[in-house]
Parts: sequence; C-alpha cells; structure tokens
Amino acid sequence: MTYKETSEGRAARPSEYELYVVRHGIAEEREVSTVMEDAKRSLTTEGKEKMREIAAGLVSVGMEVDWIVSSPLVRAVQTAEILAEGVGSKPPLDTCDALSPGGAPEALVTFLAKRPNRRRVVVVGHEPDLGGLAARLIGAGRNANMPFKKGGCCLITFNEFPPKTPGRLVWWLPPRVMRKLG
Repeated sequence: MTYKETSEGRAARPSEYELYVVRHGIAEEREVSTVMEDAKRSLTTEGKEKMREIAAGLVSVGMEVDWIVSSPLVRAVQTAEILAEGVGSKPPLDTCDALSPGGAPEALVTFLAKRPNRRRVVVVGHEPDLGGLAARLIGAGRNANMPFKKGGCCLITFNEFPPKTPGRLVWWLPPRVMRKLG
C-alpha cells in the first residue's frame, strides 16, 4: 500500500477499503460441571490484557478505524470494546449476526456494504469462520482457510466495497507478534 505525504508531512490515507479481521481474545473455558452457554463466555483477565497489547500493536502499524463490527457473543464484543478503547478515536461499534459461529460471509459483506463511507473497518469473530472468510476475500476459494489464533489478525484491502475482485492480503500476524509491536 502506498501512502502520499501531505503538506503537513504526515502520511495521507489511501482511498482503498481496509478490512481488519480479528479473532476474539482468550475466553473462559466451558465448564464441564455446569452448562455455560457458549455465547456468554467472557474474556479471561489474561485475554483482556493480551488484547490491550494487541490493540497497541495495531495502532503501531498504523491502524485507523472508522467502524468496528463484532459477533454478538460476549467474548467478541469484549474484544471489540478493547480495540475501540485502544485506537482512541472512539469508532462506532455494532454487532452483526453474520460474525457469529456459522455465519454466512455473504451476509457480512452485505452488512458492511450498507455503510460505504466507513472505509477502515475491523471485524471481530470466531474460528474457523474467520479463517474461511479471510481466505475467500483474497480469492483462495470456498474450502481454503487461514487459521487465526486467539487475538490474531490480518489486513485485507480492496479497491471497492463490496468487492468485485479478490482483495489483497497486506499482512497476517499472530497475536505474539502484534503484542511485541505494541
């Protein structure tokens, strides 16, 4: 991605659509002795701390955000809230059922396309769906997968959204690297 310098000496943002794909942080384990509904599992203390470090790493690589969209599951919403706090610009945060486990990628693209003025977007969801979504968005096919560790993320850019051609994978980093960048 190329950036032009403005008259003030800072990098001007490209007109491309930027999609940051982020897997939720470390969550509570399912309790064997009790029936804990999967949707209500929270991030652990460690998961919250690591996501704060990942948010700092994302800011250090130049992430700017117009909108954060999350799965409605508690651990994903908590991850999205930490990212929103970390970027400091207080982007709007919405949930989308298409980011729930088993959600349809086409439904997510349709949801995102309803806000064409928001061109730097973070989506937060779950595996294995995110890996399949990312692979499909870069043209790898329906059965391809790019597995994400908890807190892992990638940046895919598009010339237009909704995309008519595959996006470009700019980077795909594990959480350990993102934390070190912060």
